[in-house]
Amino acid sequence: MRAALIAIALAACQSSDVSRDVGARCTEDSECNVKCLEPGADWPGGFCTVLCDSDADCPSGDRCLDEDDGVCAVSCGSDGECTFLGAYTCESEDSKGGGTKVMVCRGD
Repeated sequence: MRAALIAIALAACQSSDVSRDVGARCTEDSECNVKCLEPGADWPGGFCTVLCDSDADCPSGDRCLDEDDGVCAVSCGSDGECTFLGAYTCESEDSKGGGTKVMVCRGD
């Protein structure tokens, strides 16, 4: 019962801009539609994501990173665009399959 109340409280604190596809906080895969990137320095509070081979596999506007065989992350142009996720900043990361860098929200 207590765990359920904590889960409800955490869900209520998240922005409406996050989803169980990309951006919601998590500690295990069952809290996401596809995959949870476990909490740590790169993903404070955990991060729900979907698997990808290119940006086209990600929800609208998100980017495919060359991490864990391809995962989607929230794209950004400045740190301010990441504040809805919590302790995240806009960082340059390797894109999957493109050999280029993309700007996405990551732990600061």
